[in-house]
Amino acid sequence: MSMVRRNRAFCIALNLGIALLLEGAWVPAVDAQSTPAAGDLRGLPQLASAATSNRAARPRPRHRRRPATLRLPAVTQYGIPRLHVKAAYVVDANNRVLFEKNPDRILPIASLTKLVTTMVFLQTSPDWDRVIEIVPEDVHHSSRTRIRAREEITVRDLFHAALMSSDNAATKALVRTCGVPVDEFVRRMNLLVDSLGVPETHFVEPTGLSEQNVSTGQGMTVILRAATESDVVSAITQKTEYSFTSNRRVHHLVNTNRLLRSQWDITGGKTGFIHEAGYCLVTNVKGPTGVDVTAVVLGAPSNALRFAEARRILDWTFRFGLGLPQTTPAGD
Repeated sequence: MSMVRRNRAFCIALNLGIALLLEGAWVPAVDAQSTPAAGDLRGLPQLASAATSNRAARPRPRHRRRPATLRLPAVTQYGIPRLHVKAAYVVDANNRVLFEKNPDRILPIASLTKLVTTMVFLQTSPDWDRVIEIVPEDVHHSSRTRIRAREEITVRDLFHAALMSSDNAATKALVRTCGVPVDEFVRRMNLLVDSLGVPETHFVEPTGLSEQNVSTGQGMTVILRAATESDVVSAITQKTEYSFTSNRRVHHLVNTNRLLRSQWDITGGKTGFIHEAGYCLVTNVKGPTGVDVTAVVLGAPSNALRFAEARRILDWTFRFGLGLPQTTPAGD
């Protein structure tokens, strides 16, 4: 029994020695100057905890975002900011260019098409009091319309709806009943713009719903001036509101040209929109000094921005543009 006790004591001592040796291997290395004297292990726990606290306090590297580059709006030589539109153009009554941005760029013009549609329609000598019954084909795929099938509306009222609120059903009904087949009507539209000297303008249908109806900022000034030579077109496009009654209900039209409710004297104009064209505007304006100008905005990204950019162009034109030398470019 005494031999068993001695063997057990020897095993316990051996295991204790191994444990002490392993514990010594875990002690962190320290600087020689700070190493405690042999046999003195009192400083080791403090050194270990200090090393741990130093690791905890070490700041983690942060991925800092680079500051955004400061981009001021680009301006032209005479201080007007560049516009958020695809094209813009302003000329006076003598065709003097006051402002331009991409004036020759061919773009979809949406319902600005209706200016040429009305000019060709007027060539058919319409009876303004004639009543037209709206058929489903007029309303089908007409996008912007408040007119319904089986309504009976006079030519006069449909003409107002087409010009003031860009009503496509009204436009289809006028073309359908004018006595000229649609294909021939579109051919006459293209012949008309060719005769006006704007061959870059082209149409495939009379409403403006197709992105293949195209023109330029420069071409649209010519078209609007030609259209508003008609007293009827000029008068209607200057109206802010108009009401009429069909056989079914009352219609109240509000002109889509918001510049009519601005500080300027608007003497004609038209708006247009389809997704491919963006928001478009062409308008005649009489300035504070009586100077007539025509302004075009094509491809604005929103309805509000269409009129905001038009106001900026016109404000700059009447403040500075009219006083620039004729050979000085006013735009981009």
